[in-house]
Amino acid sequence: MSELRSSFKKTAAKHNAYKVAAASKQAQAPQGPSAFSRISKDVIKMQILLLSMQLELLEDLEPMNDEEKLQALFDVLDKDGDGSLSAVELADGLRKIRGDVDFEQSIALAMERVAEFDKDGDGKFQLSEFKEYVDTLCEALGTNFHELSEMLIISVVFNDVGNDAVEDFTASLLDEDITAAIQEEEKLRKFMDDERMVVLFHLFDSDMSGSVSFQEVVMGIYKITEDLDGAAATAVAALLLFDDDGSQTLDYAQFTKFILQLIAAADMPYNEAIFSLTEAAARDDPETLTMEELNKRLSSM
Repeated sequence: MSELRSSFKKTAAKHNAYKVAAASKQAQAPQGPSAFSRISKDVIKMQILLLSMQLELLEDLEPMNDEEKLQALFDVLDKDGDGSLSAVELADGLRKIRGDVDFEQSIALAMERVAEFDKDGDGKFQLSEFKEYVDTLCEALGTNFHELSEMLIISVVFNDVGNDAVEDFTASLLDEDITAAIQEEEKLRKFMDDERMVVLFHLFDSDMSGSVSFQEVVMGIYKITEDLDGAAATAVAALLLFDDDGSQTLDYAQFTKFILQLIAAADMPYNEAIFSLTEAAARDDPETLTMEELNKRLSSM
């Protein structure tokens, strides 16, 4: 670890310790005038120490290059010091930087960002992944990290906005579950990016509405299995399990989950299964039911 980085981390840690101590002292209820005076003096002393630490941090930042500042930002966000950023750690930083999101919103936003930029599938940010995210953020803001770096670091270290003690405790309890959920989301995105899955979705979506209705699920499964009763039962199960928004249809993400469940139930290798499903769904059989005929048969079941 470089001397600059080590000095910055130590100063940031002391700053946070003084901030907690000052808040604790300020929260004390004075028992009489003399106690009020003593507590007030202690609070002022803590505030002076805080200002001293803030000045020291700013001085530590001055000689750093952009790479060192990025590492410094990463370090102050990495609360547990494990060398990676969980969504929970990123969420607290986002609250401090933005100031306009609550606890739940910050968690949801952080999960989206980690799922988008995490390349190794561990559900967390490594430094290189974090750099790509920050570069994208800077580009969206029409600036660069060199211009934005100190503002980001100062916001994370100095800003009092962020998780309170209860939210920090809640976040620590949810951390592993949130990371696991991100990993599942990343796996789903990989399957959604598969062109064969996209083709299969369009084959099911016969009216090109951008979603697959109950009847379209039945028709698609019927083409594959030639079992109308089974296809109808499968379609009912698909909507019950994967129609999260109650639209009575499956969007592309929900459809992908449904197909993955079908493949898992068939106990087939993914590549073999997706090829077989696409081939069957694309089959142009003159004896295949029309949608009108399908609706009539479904209504009589």
